[in-house]
Amino acid sequence: MISPLDPSACLAGWPGRAVRLAVVGLAAMVGHAAASLETDGVLENYGELEWIAGINAQDLTNTNQSEWLPEYEGMPATEVNLSEPHSAMGDLWGNIYIADKNAHAIRRIRPDGIIHTVAGTNVAGYNGDGLATTHQLNGPQNAYPMPDGSFYILDSGNQKIRKVDAAGQMTTVVNETTGLSRGLWVKRDGSVIYYCTNTAVKRWMTALGTGPGATMSGGVSELGNLDVGENGDVYVTDRGAATNDATAGKVFRIAPGATPGTWTRQVVAGTGGSADSGPSARGTPALTAGLAGVRGIAFHPAGGYFLATHKGGDIWYVDRAGEIQMVVRGDNGNTHTTAPQPLPVTGNSIAEPRFVSVALNGDLLMATNDAGFIRRARYLGPVPAALNMTVNRPLVPGGAVRLSWLPPAGTWYRLESTGNPGTGLWPPRQIAAGTGVVVQWTESTLTSTQKQQFYRLRQFRAWPN
Repeated sequence: MISPLDPSACLAGWPGRAVRLAVVGLAAMVGHAAASLETDGVLENYGELEWIAGINAQDLTNTNQSEWLPEYEGMPATEVNLSEPHSAMGDLWGNIYIADKNAHAIRRIRPDGIIHTVAGTNVAGYNGDGLATTHQLNGPQNAYPMPDGSFYILDSGNQKIRKVDAAGQMTTVVNETTGLSRGLWVKRDGSVIYYCTNTAVKRWMTALGTGPGATMSGGVSELGNLDVGENGDVYVTDRGAATNDATAGKVFRIAPGATPGTWTRQVVAGTGGSADSGPSARGTPALTAGLAGVRGIAFHPAGGYFLATHKGGDIWYVDRAGEIQMVVRGDNGNTHTTAPQPLPVTGNSIAEPRFVSVALNGDLLMATNDAGFIRRARYLGPVPAALNMTVNRPLVPGGAVRLSWLPPAGTWYRLESTGNPGTGLWPPRQIAAGTGVVVQWTESTLTSTQKQQFYRLRQFRAWPN
């Protein structure tokens, strides 16, 4: 298992001293009075849109390879072939997980740009659970990273949702019986999973064991992706393109109904069918915009959400007021621009975006073109104020370390420690939600040879998940 690489700086605490630890994360943005200002405020906190994976010189006629060559392991991600990657999602450390669908594996790009396989054997099939890199996947469509270093896989061809823990061991969490589509969302404690079949949104809970989830909403054309909003409602895209289909080309919000166990469905964006408004939709209500092949969806902490229109070729942002603005202009051909470009991008620079996500560290990620390219705009905005942590340790070999800190309510944080910060490896010790109450934690597992231990807190956004 390739361990996650954490490039961030750290502060070390010596025994018996109070230390101030940098908190790395994404600050919630303040809402704006004018709808257009929300989008401007979101985009001004991102750097340029960069191409970070996929071979620039490969054939762009959708005839890319569906194999992973042995020499790709450990190479720069911009020098390897990806095979219709269906998702790209990032973790707290800046690693990016890619569902390399047609090559039947999950890849991880480290912050230094090097790519490795972290699940699957590059051959479609199923040979049970175990070490993730020696057990098969079949057309995976999503890899969903968690704050503890694990990640979930939407193993569509095998009709399973699987989990790979931080040690690289893969287990099956959900066995679906009606097929799997593209959408996947996992609650941070793993107790709830939302996912898509082709025509239904389902909710799995731990009480169901490894059985399939319960249907929340059906009767749609061809589901694309889903995400969860601030109030817990599920938003899902219908990527179907049939002009006579009432649900195709729309975005829906699925919310609890008046009767427990029932759900309501409401259209929140898209006019339906194969119509695409393109740039003419800028600044208009999202409900009046033609969103051809709308597929990717990802909430931002400002409250709005990004959309990717696979057939229209564009990336959009829908703010809290329901107004839609273009983030990246693209097409439905083979456009592939390699030069970094500031947001919003007004000239055609991408093609066929199928996925958009907001990483746990705030970065904006996109999977574009059937030929397989991954793009990133780094989050450069403000981070939350650092938390004070007090570290007390008796000057006795092997003595316990006592830590205390005050996490603000409404935040999430993780405590990490290491005996050697030079390795860049900071295993998690605790992950929890802040409640505004002082937390006290005791390290009692140190040995007499451990003269010094380093600790730090990392804060990350409370939502989206």
